[in-house]
Amino acid sequence: MTPLLTADVFGWTVRHERWRRARALLVVVASIAVLSLHVAFDPPIECSDAAPCGPDALNAVLLGLVVTLPAVAFLSLPVTAWLAAGFFAADVVWQFAHPALASPAWLTGVDAGLAVLAFVAARLAPPGLGSGAEMWAATTSHRTPPAPRVLPRYGLGWRLLTVLLLLGALAVTTAALVSQSRADARLDGARRVTAEVTGHPDDSSLEVRLPDAGPARITVSDANEHPVGSHVAVLVSGDGLYQLVSEPYDTSGWLSLAVLLAGLAAACLARARERGVAARALFAGEQPATEVYVWALGGRVAVYATDARPGEPALVEFFALTRNGSEDIRPGVLFGVPAQRHWCAVAVDGELMVPRGPARSGRFAPIFGGPAGGDTDLAAVPDAARLPLRPEEIMALHPEDVSADPETVHTHRHNRFSGYAAVVASSWPFLLVLSRLLPALPYWAAVAITAPVTAIACVSGWRMFLRPRVSWNGAGLSIVGGIGARLLVWSEVHAVRADRHGGVTVETDGDGAGLVVTARNEHSWLPRALSGDERTGAQLAGALRLAAERAAARARDRVRDVVSLPPAPVPPVAPAALYAAWLVETLVYALVFRL
Repeated sequence: MTPLLTADVFGWTVRHERWRRARALLVVVASIAVLSLHVAFDPPIECSDAAPCGPDALNAVLLGLVVTLPAVAFLSLPVTAWLAAGFFAADVVWQFAHPALASPAWLTGVDAGLAVLAFVAARLAPPGLGSGAEMWAATTSHRTPPAPRVLPRYGLGWRLLTVLLLLGALAVTTAALVSQSRADARLDGARRVTAEVTGHPDDSSLEVRLPDAGPARITVSDANEHPVGSHVAVLVSGDGLYQLVSEPYDTSGWLSLAVLLAGLAAACLARARERGVAARALFAGEQPATEVYVWALGGRVAVYATDARPGEPALVEFFALTRNGSEDIRPGVLFGVPAQRHWCAVAVDGELMVPRGPARSGRFAPIFGGPAGGDTDLAAVPDAARLPLRPEEIMALHPEDVSADPETVHTHRHNRFSGYAAVVASSWPFLLVLSRLLPALPYWAAVAITAPVTAIACVSGWRMFLRPRVSWNGAGLSIVGGIGARLLVWSEVHAVRADRHGGVTVETDGDGAGLVVTARNEHSWLPRALSGDERTGAQLAGALRLAAERAAARARDRVRDVVSLPPAPVPPVAPAALYAAWLVETLVYALVFRL
């Protein structure tokens, strides 16, 4: 059986979840845009005594569908696609039933485009794990996992939520229909009178004077359409129900909430079905079968490569149905692909550990301390950040960073495009909140408010993203963190760590204190054409670790370095482009502030 090595899984690009969220966000933005276009361009519905605005269940369903689309998109894209198709079909039917209120033809085409976009987004296959994963899957051994004695009903929580949502939708629908039926029965025998409007208690209520019953209050859609002193036709029932003739009692709006609950229920059921299908597919056919090390205890299963070194993290971990296990790390057989969001199972000592869900990152699992019988004292396990770089990690670095010449000075700075983008966008939320809290101001008063806010954004962006951050050579490094700057020899660097967001921490003591710099995320949204050849966080951390390893090797070999430290970390003067960005931001945001 093929052993699983660290080099086999190095460089796999796990983008499945981000890809799904990006597709869902595209559908959400498109559905909100379509709703906005309908609000702006649909003919207004005018209510009159001759043509009253009665209950319209189909219109309520339309509203419920278009509101449900953004709520369901992040749960299930296939369900979202069918809801978009249902919205388009219901919209066409409603327009045929109300030709005088039909939307423009181009807007109906936009509705069709939304449905097509939703189906395309649902059908787009997520990106794979990369060419390295494809080569590994083609060359590794394959076996059918042992059939589990019992396969649980996956997605039970989603199914319970589905039942609750469906019951809620049924309750809302029943209450709305019963209330409407009772109101219709009360209004069937009502008499029609003409009343005088005497006041507007609020935007949705009228105070009227009835000819023979005195004052009364009536709920309306917009009180401003009926000025004080005007006369309105009112239906008056014997049990105290008052309703405008032009606006009969209408509970059909509650059907929109019922449609929303039903759509969420369908999405939850689809999520439950997806989990069940993926779990059954794991045991239905041959899967990659590799030898690994496994730590399993209390239902938590961590998987390590066969060449894992003490101190290194797990490749992946998942939760299993079996809750027993051992604190020792033991050899086992992994069935499936060891990557996030993929389903896999493990057999240890003849016992199959059936997963409860897909695998997640191994950074949450205990670090590798050696197989059973070895030194598993975690206090004696070395720090993974202090381990020598593997050959595959060195190959992933920039060629100039692998240069063994200790006199070569390397420099890292964040991408300028993303830096200026952060500067421009960071002040917008604060200005938006201020514009809602403050009254309308003259232009130059608005400039006085936006100027310090944009100045703070520019200064923060300069300190965090735009100025050069790190320079290093064989002697040491000069680093400018978000707060503070240091000039260090390599013996003063305790560890260099990179997180999954591109942040790199250069620790200067054993407690984790140090300076933090930013680099490009491994799976950045910024296109490669705009990010250029900027290092990722892992590449920057690897380059610094490699330089520190070589400096330590020269010290062990008693090689005397005559290389001077890189230039001291004196923050350079901000460029003129930053001042120009501050000026333009201030003037433009001041205009927006006054809107």
